[in-house]
Amino acid sequence: MREVAILYDLPLGKTFAQAPPAVVGVSLTSQGWNFLLTSLLGRRYELSYEVPDRANFVLSTFQLRTDIDALLNDKEIAISNILFDGINIELEQQAERLLPVVVNRRLSFTPEYSLVDSLRVLPDSVRVVGPVSQLQNLLSWPTDSLVLEHLNQSYEGFLTLQVPEEGLRIEPQQVRVTVPVERYTEKRFFVPIEIRNAPADSIRIFPDKALLICVLGLGHYNQLTAKDFTLIANLERAQFQAGKNTVTLELERQPSFLHSVLISPRSAEFFVVQKETTQ
Repeated sequence: MREVAILYDLPLGKTFAQAPPAVVGVSLTSQGWNFLLTSLLGRRYELSYEVPDRANFVLSTFQLRTDIDALLNDKEIAISNILFDGINIELEQQAERLLPVVVNRRLSFTPEYSLVDSLRVLPDSVRVVGPVSQLQNLLSWPTDSLVLEHLNQSYEGFLTLQVPEEGLRIEPQQVRVTVPVERYTEKRFFVPIEIRNAPADSIRIFPDKALLICVLGLGHYNQLTAKDFTLIANLERAQFQAGKNTVTLELERQPSFLHSVLISPRSAEFFVVQKETTQ
């Protein structure tokens, strides 16, 4: 069984809705020495078709057999079998989309270490070219699996993008991935509580400060201060129970690089202080 490569010269801006065969298997028979010599030397057979700008491209088994016979151009060689059932493939407009790269990852860390920031991918998008029907439902493009265990330092390396299905091509085929890893620690602050949506009467709150227990990477430890936070008591969401008015404390503002923040206490009591009326 020999292989015949088939090339397709498509009209500008057009592509196949489904990928046609790129190689066809052909059984050849001959008694001639010339055929035996070319078989031993591994001669490559190749056919090229100029695809007309029509709705469909049709190539029958009979036409392909005829073209291979003409390619061989040897009366001593006969085609005994051809693995090809003919094709009738629709042509579509070729399009391209720029899709974000999604890293397919599984990471684990040694104790007291974690991601200090999101993964960095360069480039962060991939250009995908192909038929409109194949592109329209794509939202992102995944990488091959990145498995890193017991991380205690940052990682940087190249990661191959998943191979596209037939009819699509991507550029580039790989990206550089950086996994920023850092040891984390704890920092504590007392932050004043700011009242939101208070009624006209004077409001007092107890306690008037709360403890923030922050978990963060060592690289941000010195730059973090109490001024980076806004802690509020929103009285529109207050709870009124018998003999006790409480409101849950909320962080209205905090740095994005924190792993977590614990507020203690989680709620505060508030009291309405009425103004004294003059006689």
